[in-house]
Amino acid sequence: MRYQQIPSYCRPCLERLARQAMSLACRPEEENLKKALNWLEELYSPDIPPPVIASHLHRRVKKYCASKDPYAPLKEKEIEIAQKMAKVLLPAYQGSLRKLLYFALLGNAIDFFRPTEEIEKALREGLKLALDESEKVAHKLQKASSFLLLTDNAGEVFFDLPLLSYLKERGLEVFYGVKPKPIQNDLSLPDLERLNLSLPAKVISTGAEMVGLSLSEASKEFKEIYFGVDLVMAKGMGHFETLSAEPGREIIFALCAKCVPVARALRVELNDYVLFAKR
Repeated sequence: MRYQQIPSYCRPCLERLARQAMSLACRPEEENLKKALNWLEELYSPDIPPPVIASHLHRRVKKYCASKDPYAPLKEKEIEIAQKMAKVLLPAYQGSLRKLLYFALLGNAIDFFRPTEEIEKALREGLKLALDESEKVAHKLQKASSFLLLTDNAGEVFFDLPLLSYLKERGLEVFYGVKPKPIQNDLSLPDLERLNLSLPAKVISTGAEMVGLSLSEASKEFKEIYFGVDLVMAKGMGHFETLSAEPGREIIFALCAKCVPVARALRVELNDYVLFAKR
């Protein structure tokens, strides 16, 4: 089960992303939008995972527009919704490790291309799991002594907290992997500093300013933890797109298949959720 780009879907999506990023970082003037699309033309290849292309594009846009965090306004809205909804929905997911895994997965309904009202609706509707290895994952966690959670969208932190607390209370060494700098709407160190949350985990930076994760860009310190812990759980499509072909260790993927290429790679329907372990 390995991701492969489908250009007829991925290229238009990246073009939409280029316009969005430039519009958020600078003014949406025609000259700026054309520049972003020209950069995409230089960066694009059907053999490169879209998150890698998107990351190079975001870095260029941020530098050109002198904007450290273009997605800050979107993240603030998502964080507000997620914090509110997590408090409302958590009681239905308490009582077992499997339920807390589902709750963490539910947070992946957050999507920067999605209107806020749709995000709230998706969270209320709950999970439709097409691939569910939660029993297997829970069994692995019960035997583990260390765990690393690779984060996705910023608002998901409120859906991750109950799982982190559960594992920490049971004696696991828990690591929470975030981006070193703002990139797209992903959770970053500055986001956590701004939220001033008390996390039941050791927060670590991946060292890679990118969507998803390429281990070649990760820091040495991060890789030591990544390969040293008993279990790694990676949330979101970006991690599946970039890490599904990486050799070396088992990864638990937890995501909503929000696009056709990812859904096809997972052999599920669009907007289905999956939770599974892959080596």
